[in-house]
Amino acid sequence: MVDVKKLPLDIKIGQMIMAGFPSKYYDGNMEELIEAEKIGNFILFADNMGNKNEVMELTRSIQKKLEECIGISGIISTDQEGGMVTRVREGVTVFSSNMAFAAANEYKSTFKEGKIVGEELRSLGINMNIAPVMDVNCNPKNPVIGCRSYGDDPESVSKLGIELIKGLKEKGVIAVAKHFPGHGDTSMDSHLSLPVVNHDIKRLQEVELLPFKNAIAEGADAIMSAHVLFPKVEPDKVPATLSNKVLTGLLKNKMGFKGLIVTDCMEMKAIADFYGSDKAAVKAIIAGADLICISHSKEVQKKCVKAIKAAVLNGQISEERIDQSVKKILQIKGKYNIDCNLERNSSSKDNKAFAEKISSKSITILKDNRNLIPLKGKVVSISTRAVALTGAEDKIKTENSFCHRLNSVCKGHEFEIPMNPGDDLIKGILEKCSEADRIVIGIYNASVNKNQIKLVEEISKVNPNIILVSLRNPYDILSFKEISTYVNAYEYTELSIKSTIKVLKGEIKAEGISPVKICM
Repeated sequence: MVDVKKLPLDIKIGQMIMAGFPSKYYDGNMEELIEAEKIGNFILFADNMGNKNEVMELTRSIQKKLEECIGISGIISTDQEGGMVTRVREGVTVFSSNMAFAAANEYKSTFKEGKIVGEELRSLGINMNIAPVMDVNCNPKNPVIGCRSYGDDPESVSKLGIELIKGLKEKGVIAVAKHFPGHGDTSMDSHLSLPVVNHDIKRLQEVELLPFKNAIAEGADAIMSAHVLFPKVEPDKVPATLSNKVLTGLLKNKMGFKGLIVTDCMEMKAIADFYGSDKAAVKAIIAGADLICISHSKEVQKKCVKAIKAAVLNGQISEERIDQSVKKILQIKGKYNIDCNLERNSSSKDNKAFAEKISSKSITILKDNRNLIPLKGKVVSISTRAVALTGAEDKIKTENSFCHRLNSVCKGHEFEIPMNPGDDLIKGILEKCSEADRIVIGIYNASVNKNQIKLVEEISKVNPNIILVSLRNPYDILSFKEISTYVNAYEYTELSIKSTIKVLKGEIKAEGISPVKICM
């Protein structure tokens, strides 16, 4: 074990930074971060991911340079949540969203998922998964969590999230439960603004905090903070990431968490626009954070390092406080043996079959009052394309739209629409719908894209044989109470498209159970 007190201050500060970068390859940008700034940990996004061999070469190059310059291996992390937030897509098993896993209701499914994801990530040189999402999604208008959550029941969220943590841990990957104290009851995206949760501590303990409390009891090693205001806990209107009352008073002291506190990205607008990333990095450390995530800009990363060093030198942060975090970071690096890649043993064919099984079991028919499933006769297929809707998502690369894939097996008419189709397009679609036996419409967050609602309303005037498939927000049904047939797929991915079409054609039975309560 490295003697923390003997490490130079620059290296200790670098151990407390987790930085992102724009390239698929080790380059001069990375060289500068490691050599000049002594940054000791990195986070990978979709833009960093090439094929399997390229990812392995990238992580090997990072670790080699870290060993040469710093002498300490690095945490290399990513957000492999499943569903719409899946960074690695080539050479690994792609899984459904958390809400789909909850809907599938398969015993120990997330434990098995965690083992598969853990084994595959470690074989690529990635040793931290910033997952699971432990937020309880109890706000239908939540724009950023939604299907990333396991649902609106805190006990179910606890159980499924903890099983994922155990599976990842078994395969040598550090799991990070997020977003503490809970991002589930917000109506803003913290990538874009500063959300507020106004619940008192009693309600927080019963709902938002319960999954984190249970995860801590089961040995969770890392928790990520939320850029969210909790005024009943922190009356000074400081977001959780920057609040001593939240990170130290609540998480460490009251809840007894002794592991690694990781911040969400300090370049998100909830922090950058209101506090400044560099000043906030200092505040986060004072509040109790151990690992400061700065995901994108080298200039911001350098400013944060400079600000932290200045805060130590001027006495705003004691070096003993820095040592506390660095000791924890080095302990977790040793615990997970991060200085070596682990070989993959499981069968990719079996893993893919398991992923398809969960996806198939997750598809949920909320109602089919007119018995429109399975499909018969002339079918009109309508949908948007999949697009990124939140700051948490990368550019989506779904090969074909839902309507195109459905029409390829139904041989009717297809209409790929924008998120908000115009009146002329709606009118053109109506002409093909009047004589159809079935009209299948894949809606995509229709509650905030009102012309999707208008399209459905206009079609229903000429033909009631409408099957709505929600390809994202499970609460969209609240905008379509008069439609007779409604299906929830919980995500817009190749996996969910395939499973949904099987259900619509009657090839498999829809077994999904809604993980959220919907008051009709």
